[in-house]
Amino acid sequence: MTRDTTGDDEITATERTPLVGDGPEDAASAWKPGHSRSSTLASVASLGSVNVATARKPGAVLGIFCFIIFFASAAGAFLTIPMTRVYEDILCHEYYGRTPGVGEPIDEEACKVDVVQSRLAYLLAVLESLNAGLSCLVVLLWGSVADRIGRKPVFALSSAGFILYVLLIMAVGWFSAVLPVRLVWVSSVAHLLGGQPAMIATMYSMLSDVIPESKRSISFMRIHITSMVGNLISPALASGMMTSTGPWPVLLVTLGLYIIPVSSVALIPETFHPSRRSVSFDNDGNDPQHVTMKARALRAFSQLKDLLSIIRIRALVLILCICLLSLPVLLCTFQFMVQFISKRYHIPIAETGYVQSLYGVAHIIVMLLIIPFISGFITRPTLPRWLRVADEKRRDLVLARWSFAAYVAGTFLLAVAPTLAVFIAGLLVMSLGSGSASLVKSIATSHVDPEHLSRFFSLLALVEMTSSIWSTPALAGLFALGMRLGGEWIGLPYLGVSLTCLAMLVLSLFLQPPANDRDDVESTPDYGSGSSSE
Repeated sequence: MTRDTTGDDEITATERTPLVGDGPEDAASAWKPGHSRSSTLASVASLGSVNVATARKPGAVLGIFCFIIFFASAAGAFLTIPMTRVYEDILCHEYYGRTPGVGEPIDEEACKVDVVQSRLAYLLAVLESLNAGLSCLVVLLWGSVADRIGRKPVFALSSAGFILYVLLIMAVGWFSAVLPVRLVWVSSVAHLLGGQPAMIATMYSMLSDVIPESKRSISFMRIHITSMVGNLISPALASGMMTSTGPWPVLLVTLGLYIIPVSSVALIPETFHPSRRSVSFDNDGNDPQHVTMKARALRAFSQLKDLLSIIRIRALVLILCICLLSLPVLLCTFQFMVQFISKRYHIPIAETGYVQSLYGVAHIIVMLLIIPFISGFITRPTLPRWLRVADEKRRDLVLARWSFAAYVAGTFLLAVAPTLAVFIAGLLVMSLGSGSASLVKSIATSHVDPEHLSRFFSLLALVEMTSSIWSTPALAGLFALGMRLGGEWIGLPYLGVSLTCLAMLVLSLFLQPPANDRDDVESTPDYGSGSSSE
């Protein structure tokens, strides 16, 4: 799983809320270590009835999810560094006319030529886009399945998909002598099992089912912090391990880290029971089991239309546009940064994890210390009027604008940084914008009625997935163009990210808090026929 960036979103849900719609050897020597659809759904659904003692108290359920998210986040960060080095070496063998997977790995410095790096960036960018695209296609489908057979089976299946994903990546890398390197794109089929969006959506839905509304915000924040801790420690551990063992043992550890959370799913109780719904028939009085395919398609279209009707509010359109531009600033600190700093500053890929962990430390400090302090400070009544913020809604808006400004300055420093030290300084400045995602979602909740909040967050997830489809190829294309131009133009990808951050800052300047607790009645649209059934 890639890094989780979900903040402490306010998600309103109950047991009846549907998930979607309504609701020390030499590194070289250690390079390689010595049914039918209905029956499938039935077997998946049976996971919820395994005779295993499951947690019942909300605190215990939250603890299990924190455990799962910690290992899943750590596994995602563990995967990035060794995978980048393995596929860099395969492309490097092809560039020098040698058979991949045969003999010792090529010296890493020899692989920093522009052609190899352009091909590597393209290979990984297409892979990430396919992952996002397939996840986007199936997230609503798996949401519907979760509404029919329960949340737990969908969560289990989407979690298991990551094991398949890593196995396919390892298989193509291991048998690179006979398999074309682009076959790694096939590993994206594992995301048809749900991927990260389905896994995250079902997790938050299950937590909303068992945790009282008054405690959800702090519970979601604990999940977010747990994910950050997993992302914080794993790059440094992966770098330390890869320096002495090579990439393949690290990939095996990644596989083991994904197996741990999948095995822990059995401890989670099913929180959504379709058989207990108060309504057993659809609005026309028909048994849902006998609804025709055409009727299902019309109902899905109606739900989508109802979902899109929410964006008639101008503030929500601006927020969706901001979210559409938000992924590059996140992706440029993941796998792309590993390749970029290794190429630009000529350091081994195995050592890039230390830089990622340093950014992770700064991210946590900002989230846990700096943002809470500033949030309390600027709302103090003793401050001068020109500095004081009137209320929480305006506070979130002001902090979001400051966060985007920090992103603009930080990413510009990354683009022009002549040395690794300056690059790290840019990351530290950039970390000051870490709370932007949570702040934007908090602003959105003040513009959406509670009964439409879950629907809006579903739309928000789709927009963010759409953003990830174009973001990775854009970064790869700018990286290749920057290498062709030569010199300082190699920082062109981060200059592009800086411009998207500037666009987000400009959009945020047009955002205004609602006149009262929600938008004025005159500006709140009729959300469609779907709202009447909620």
